[in-house]
This record gives sequence, C-alpha cells and structure tokens, in this order.
Amino acid sequence: MNRRILLGIAGWLVVAAAATTAGIATLDMLEDGITGKNVRPLDDEAVHRALSRSGVTSAPATPAPAPSTTVTGGVTRNLAAGGGTVTARCAGGLATVVAAIPAQGFHIDSLEHGPAASVSLTFESEDDEYDVTVTCYNGSPSVQSERDDGPRDGHRGRD
Repeated sequence: MNRRILLGIAGWLVVAAAATTAGIATLDMLEDGITGKNVRPLDDEAVHRALSRSGVTSAPATPAPAPSTTVTGGVTRNLAAGGGTVTARCAGGLATVVAAIPAQGFHIDSLEHGPAASVSLTFESEDDEYDVTVTCYNGSPSVQSERDDGPRDGHRGRD
C-alpha cells in the first residue's frame, strides 16, 4: 500500500480516538454537574426526612408488614391498591381513609374519608381508572381495588 494512504488512515484513527475521548470526558463532566458525583437512591427514612423538611406530609408508600394499634384501639395499615397506596384506619367497625398516595402518573379523582362502614376513592390516570373500596374486616382495614374499563371523557382503558 501507498505510504500516504497508511498515514492518512493512521491520522484519521488518531483524530477519531481523540474526539471520542473528548466526548466521553465532556459527558462525564456534564453528568457530574447535573446529578452530582455521589448520586444514590434515597431509602424510606431519607425520603420521610426530606418530606418533613419541605412541609409535605404523607404516609409511607410501602405496605406495612403488620397492622399497628393506635391509642384509641383502632388499627391503621398501609394498603396497596391499583393506582396507588391507601393508609386506612379501622375503629369501632368504621373505616377511615387517613391518606391516599397516587402512583406515578395517577391522581385522586374522588375520595370519601369516612368514617363509614365502607369508604371509597378513585385513582385515575390518562389511561386507567381504579375504584378502591376500604372496609374493616376483623377490625383491620381491607382494600378492594377494581379497574374501571368503561369509557371516560372519550377514552377507554387499556385493552
């Protein structure tokens, strides 16, 4: 092969390698500037600390392993439901929704706090709607979640 062609190819490879290295270094610098060098997911406790500093109050989004008894004798539990999480309390056979936390992309369309024998709420997204009912079963909150596939505002739920 001609020496000129080999030098051209070698030069092109050197420039390509330098450009790639410069691009990777630039992306690393931008990423550190945007997200910080020590990016790590927050655990439940860190999320609750951050929320309490911001003045936002909400119940934890993870289901509780066991019901907790309150001073008035009622039982409060975090319950996973379609479209979000509900924190409910049972006292004297009546259910009360303490908090409702929609999943990402959902919002609360309607909510009955109670206390009542049965309380309900609706978690709604652009594509889905879940009708959630909370009742007391053996003195402990119980949740039933039903997906509503009917037409809403010209939309239908996912098939």
